[in-house]
Amino acid sequence: MRYSPFKSSLADQIKDARIHTLEATPDTVHWGYFDNSLEPALTVNSGDFVYVETVTHHAGDAPDLLMDEGIKKIYEEIPEETRKPGPHLMTGPIKVEGAEPGDMLEVQILDLEPRLPYGSNLSAPWGFLFDEEKYNGNEQVTIYEIDEKGKWLTPKFAYTYPGPYYVNGKILEPEETDRKQTLPNMQIPARLHIGTIAVAPAESGPVSTIPPSYFGGNIDNWRIGADTTMYYPVQNKGALLSLGDSHLAQGDSELNGTGVEASLNCLIRVKVRKDFSFSLPLLETNNHWMVHAFNPDLNEAAKIGSLSTIGFLQDFYNLSASDAYSFLAVAADFHITQVVNENKGIHVSIPKDAFRPEES
Repeated sequence: MRYSPFKSSLADQIKDARIHTLEATPDTVHWGYFDNSLEPALTVNSGDFVYVETVTHHAGDAPDLLMDEGIKKIYEEIPEETRKPGPHLMTGPIKVEGAEPGDMLEVQILDLEPRLPYGSNLSAPWGFLFDEEKYNGNEQVTIYEIDEKGKWLTPKFAYTYPGPYYVNGKILEPEETDRKQTLPNMQIPARLHIGTIAVAPAESGPVSTIPPSYFGGNIDNWRIGADTTMYYPVQNKGALLSLGDSHLAQGDSELNGTGVEASLNCLIRVKVRKDFSFSLPLLETNNHWMVHAFNPDLNEAAKIGSLSTIGFLQDFYNLSASDAYSFLAVAADFHITQVVNENKGIHVSIPKDAFRPEES
């Protein structure tokens, strides 16, 4: 491989790093959009650590469980008419000194912890099966609780949402809903992850948080969790990184429209990378590389992902295009990341251990 994400010792990497805290407040969040003209909520240096609070836009589904005083303050002070064009509450942006268009921003996700031990899943009007008669109009909210070890979710109750779902933060008090037991004797594996991380897009003006794109955003890959690293192509000076839309769990496809939406506190580290470039968001785990691609047509997303991954293998593993094409067919896995965010998503998973170290 032509480059290594970590070329120096750990001591060299952290000796000049600082640790910052970015709390989620009405002054440090933006609701429903990315915009490269936003003033930074925080400015850091490459290599710094940041403890970031993220707040779910679904806290109003069960405010007695999903809200504390800090979250209530955000909902109360951000005017409803400004929560657009998307639904997601984003913390940031974080300006990273030295980042320039053409660079990559490396975002190491070091740890995630629930702010509150509850999350909400909605069978939403934008869910994949909502047009089917059986599911049309059945906007069910299911509230889950995560255990103290962070391993399993258990359902607490469900209710049918009264009226069309208000995507931008309506608060429903407990007495306004008919809460019932649901999914008895079931438990769901916890998959804490950040659904939406993005550098600011190149386009001017507000850009919806709903469709994922080349700059990242609403990717909703449940593997973007602790002990992983994301790489984003920088579009603006300072990168302007924002985080939000965190989940306690989700399956590939996000079929009914949402994961288990929750507020998470995130410890990340940001680094400017000038030694390589890539056109799409790239995930590195301990065992895999994952290339993300998006398009309203799932077939087109798969084609974009195929061609981009072939390019990745050519650039970083010195494969020919023909060899890379063959390798994808026999060793890579294509996953449907999500089918509900306007731009459908796929990710191509490449096993690292397929590439043996060169003999000296």
